[in-house]
Amino acid sequence: MSIFKKAQILVCIPLFFLVVSLSSCDFLYRLLHKEGAEEKNIVGEIIPLEKNPQIEEVQQLLNIYGYNAGAPDGVLGRRTRDAIEKFQIDNGINPSRFVDEATWAKLKAFRDQGFIKEGDLNVEFIQKILKKAGYNPGSADGEFGAKTKDAVMKFQKAHHLKADAKIGYKTLTALSKYNTPAN
Repeated sequence: MSIFKKAQILVCIPLFFLVVSLSSCDFLYRLLHKEGAEEKNIVGEIIPLEKNPQIEEVQQLLNIYGYNAGAPDGVLGRRTRDAIEKFQIDNGINPSRFVDEATWAKLKAFRDQGFIKEGDLNVEFIQKILKKAGYNPGSADGEFGAKTKDAVMKFQKAHHLKADAKIGYKTLTALSKYNTPAN
């Protein structure tokens, strides 16, 4: 083999490994940090101080559930990470502080069921569920008025929840048991 061929091989081998290593950064990240890789798949790239619509949705959901993620600004900061961790602990999920698959599934469950619409509680839907559960919230008008508050408090008391008329994660969990396909 000529010296020229050997030189070509010596140059090509490191280039090959460089290309392979650069193309497999995501692979290595997924291998070394599963939750972080899952979060990236769910919310996309997180750039510091840059708004991310998926993070904004995570913040909205956490706030609705009673976990203080701060203003839903789409920026993933310490307060949002703290809220994610508390949510994970309360729901028996590994407290990684990342929006992994298990966390995302729990976060979006009530949205997917119709309890949350356009980043807020779907009061009209909740009124229908309360009525189905045997509590009279008045007409299903989407207004969180006195009758609805009273129905929520009675529902909470009957289900051994804090009767404060606030619809957080525990109340939504109890209400979801009455959410059947006939709704």
